[in-house]
Amino acid sequence: MKPCFLGIDIGTGSAKGTVVGLDGTVLAEASVSHALSSPEPGWFEQDADAIWWHDTVHLARKLLEQLSGKGVPASALQGMCVSTTAPCVLPIDKSGKPLRPGIMYGIDTRASRQIAQIEEAIGKERIFAMTGQHLSSQSCCPKIMWIEQHEKEVWAKTDTILTSSGYIVFRLTGRKTVDTYDAIGYAPLFNIRQKKWDTTYEAQLFSTRLLPEILWTTEIAGTVSKHASQETGLPEGLPVLTGTADAAAEAMSCGVSAVGDMMMMYGSSNFFIMLTSALKPIPQFWASNYLVPGTTVLTGGMATVGSLFTWFNQTFPGRTFREWEALAADSRPGANGVTILPYFAGERTPLFDPHAKGVFFGMQLTTSPGDMFQALQEAIGFGVRHNLEVLGKAGERANRIIAIGGVTSSDMTMQIITDIAGCPQQIPSQRLGACYGDAFLAAYATGAIDSMEQIHDWVKIEKEYVPNPAHAEAYAQSYGTYRELYETTKHLMK
Repeated sequence: MKPCFLGIDIGTGSAKGTVVGLDGTVLAEASVSHALSSPEPGWFEQDADAIWWHDTVHLARKLLEQLSGKGVPASALQGMCVSTTAPCVLPIDKSGKPLRPGIMYGIDTRASRQIAQIEEAIGKERIFAMTGQHLSSQSCCPKIMWIEQHEKEVWAKTDTILTSSGYIVFRLTGRKTVDTYDAIGYAPLFNIRQKKWDTTYEAQLFSTRLLPEILWTTEIAGTVSKHASQETGLPEGLPVLTGTADAAAEAMSCGVSAVGDMMMMYGSSNFFIMLTSALKPIPQFWASNYLVPGTTVLTGGMATVGSLFTWFNQTFPGRTFREWEALAADSRPGANGVTILPYFAGERTPLFDPHAKGVFFGMQLTTSPGDMFQALQEAIGFGVRHNLEVLGKAGERANRIIAIGGVTSSDMTMQIITDIAGCPQQIPSQRLGACYGDAFLAAYATGAIDSMEQIHDWVKIEKEYVPNPAHAEAYAQSYGTYRELYETTKHLMK
């Protein structure tokens, strides 16, 4: 009986699961959609039992059913790993029951006042010195303080505060944990260098006794309990990893394993993870410990990428994406003088400017629809280049970019971004996503695979984009305009 490994990823709007053999072959896969609640403007929540746990149970049973149909018994499973959107905030009582819906990651902006309170009480520089992070809507502590200040009954019953992956692992094993990668969300109560909870600022915040045990992503948190086995159909005693954030598992799924490897996820927004040689907090990015001891990363991303194309299509309807590409083919590098700032939802790294706005600059009566679409694609490339440039000045270089996400389906857009960024971009053959990375991590953690580098036996490169040197000068000039345009107009954007 050949061993196989289970990966489940709970995303914002859907969940995916897979079972993978030791050679990387996908034996089963399933998905399920779910809702996202927004009870107030800027609030985003999900029910931990009705969504997170329900989806885990649903996917486990679907996958086991598929395995059975292929003659593979459930006992062939040797380990499982779960990843989720992160970091989320879920208070539970002493019995383990959720006390309210889970508060979502950075899309939930309810705690802006609490961010200001914490920064005033402690100081931004002190927070960064300890945690390598500046507080933002991604941060858990301000949202936990929001619960304390606004939901007194919930706070009085709170025994532990878990992340979404932590809750699923708890339901599976009975152990309350958070992985070292996700723990950065608890600044300033997490010491990024000592990799443990820090009580220095408990008086200004709350007791670290409310926080779960910190483990590495690939540590075995426990095994599937008898009760969880009855609910999910999973074998009792199946090893369960601590798990991690979806983006970290996604990076694993596309082959990020060596220093200088960068995953670039082009979805509605953009997120990247780059492996670094050492822990190196940089104010313009997020530094973190990664999935196994001795590994570290820098992460960041743009606020809008795919959503720019959605906005453009809705604002100028009547053409398909391919028709717009055909029009842009008649433009040229530099879009005939049109430059776009892509800050339609503020900007994340490296600007951290929530007030940033989108701008169309250089429009003339001779500007064509193709010029506008060309400029839109170039704006994404300029944003990527800006991030890479700031990383480079800090001494960190991306040796290769492994690109994933919906935008990678456009050869034109990917080539434009590559030409502007000046760094090769590779497209992996395996595009199942974070759940595939989870399955690999389960194989590694249970000893079936010897090293993280063996992900290259699972993931092959399907296509590579290489910078065209003939376009370098034109894009250097346009990039200069792009950078100066923001600097000279940012005071108008507030």
